[in-house]
Amino acid sequence: MVQGEEAVMKRLLSEGVPLAEVARRLGRARQTVYNWINRGPAAKHRRPSKLDRFRTYIDSRLERFDLPATALLRELRRMGYDGGITILREVVASIKQRHVQRLVDRFETEPGRQAQVDWASCGTIVHRGRRRRLSLLVVVLGHSRMIWARFVVTERRGVLMELLERAFHALGGVPRELLFDNLKQVVAQPRTKDAPAMIQRELSAFADHWGFDVLACPPYWPRAKGKVERAIGYIKRSFLEGRSFTDLETLNAQLDSWLVEVANVRVHATTKARPCDRWAADREAMRPLSATAYPTTEVHHRLADHDAFISFRSVRYSVDPSILTGRRGEPVEVHVSTDERLTLHHQGRLVGNHAIAPPGSPAQDDVEHARLRRTLRQKPSWTPAKSRRPRFDQHLEVCDMPWLADAPQVAARPLAVYEATS
Repeated sequence: MVQGEEAVMKRLLSEGVPLAEVARRLGRARQTVYNWINRGPAAKHRRPSKLDRFRTYIDSRLERFDLPATALLRELRRMGYDGGITILREVVASIKQRHVQRLVDRFETEPGRQAQVDWASCGTIVHRGRRRRLSLLVVVLGHSRMIWARFVVTERRGVLMELLERAFHALGGVPRELLFDNLKQVVAQPRTKDAPAMIQRELSAFADHWGFDVLACPPYWPRAKGKVERAIGYIKRSFLEGRSFTDLETLNAQLDSWLVEVANVRVHATTKARPCDRWAADREAMRPLSATAYPTTEVHHRLADHDAFISFRSVRYSVDPSILTGRRGEPVEVHVSTDERLTLHHQGRLVGNHAIAPPGSPAQDDVEHARLRRTLRQKPSWTPAKSRRPRFDQHLEVCDMPWLADAPQVAARPLAVYEATS
């Protein structure tokens, strides 16, 4: 045991904390806790460890960097350590747990301060005729442990921002900080020892609009956002496991009911209180909701061709052919919504609405657009008319055609002479 851990164990056990929870908080195996209890006071007289003289160095390294035990072993070998890696792994796990606990405990009891956000992969479902990856977004308030969650089939940045807006309205306010993992939709460049994380420009603008700070976890430190990690595991085990549903909308409706009736009214193992009872303090301390929604819909720009189609993600989609004005390249705005649909706009007018098809799919042709194309199928008005052959008179002089100089001359007689002889 690391010096000081036994006192923590004794305090937790005296408070009635279960053995499994004591082992989790200290980063130890359950058997280690059992062994300490069975040994009793004799455990205080532990044998010296080969790592004792390196503990200060290990602490200083892990205070700044999340190094694995294998990397530390190489460094300690050069310093004269001749022990094994097993005991080093135990010491590293204990020190890392203390660092993470400090990070988590800073916001443990402060209402409205922080919410933790993360994605989880939950397999696949059949959505609108094709198999899609099922993702779960979970938002957990740090003080009350209130959970908001939603299943979706895409993790694009626009979807993330729209879901966060829904979470803010459902939870009754905006936390002052949102703690994320190093999600590519959030972090453009992970944090290093010399510089903080660089946040994606669009997510940063979204945060400024709603008035919260974006925090990024250190890379490969999932325990730093343990509240949302445990909430994700809880939803997977207690809600999704064995669940029956027909489509994505039904699954989310069942999730909403379960959160209200089960998850947010249970007695939380850490706070010893129901999340719904501590929620009022979070609502009072959180920032008020903005009156103006942030434009989270993705907007792309395309040009409609002469057949009244646009190309988007390797699939052609039809538009209202009446927008064509006689030239190719009519500008069209493509709006991508979170429900996996495309709405096409031309000069502020809706000219198409399609479900997003997989890349490489056949052209998506609206029935009404096809009917209009048949009606309008005629010679384009911008095609130039056929040019007529010009008519003109030409009077030639004989001198202008010398090759006719030797031709026989034909006498010209009035027409009456021919009529008299006939």
